[in-house]
Amino acid sequence: MEFVICLLLGYLSGCISPSYFLAKTKGVDLRSVGQQNLGTTNAFMVLGKSSGIITMVIDFMKGFLAVKLAQLLFPGFAIAGITAGSAAILGHIFPFYLRFRGGKGLATLGGVILSTDWRGFLVLAAVGIAVMLISDWGCAASFSTAILYPFFYFQRSQSYISLVILEIVCVCVIVKHCANIPRLQEGREPSVRMAIKRVLHRTEEEHSTE
Repeated sequence: MEFVICLLLGYLSGCISPSYFLAKTKGVDLRSVGQQNLGTTNAFMVLGKSSGIITMVIDFMKGFLAVKLAQLLFPGFAIAGITAGSAAILGHIFPFYLRFRGGKGLATLGGVILSTDWRGFLVLAAVGIAVMLISDWGCAASFSTAILYPFFYFQRSQSYISLVILEIVCVCVIVKHCANIPRLQEGREPSVRMAIKRVLHRTEEEHSTE
């Protein structure tokens, strides 16, 4: 019963989609523009910095709070937190009321990682940034994080059930981010260096108009 409750708790919290509702107020459907998903990156690209930040924070906290709440409700259930956190990621990717078309899960995965191991979070963030800068692909950070985290968590928990759960969820994150590769190769999506140049250029323009 605890397992089912944790799944439902996590999934329903993950289904909350700030980018969908923010875009709706502007008459935009993020599933049909930009990267065509309800993730943080697409919110930044299409809706702008403010909406992107709001989306990122809420998506991150969905994973973080799902873990903490499940652990609080079921302190004697060893996999309560990771079950709820994993379900939150799936809820973010596959929200039932949006025809199962949500985001890609990285921000929510980040919240789960921080809630379970802040040292691991810092290590994976550093590795992700390094891989991203070397490859010049933003999605590379998603791949490295999703590949490494299940094993990081297993080293601490020694729980094979948790490892299987996380592997399933992280494969979903990886598959969702694979859609970025053709767009990067065809130049339909900016590389990391190109995105940095655009941000710096915008900053210079803002300063010049002040």
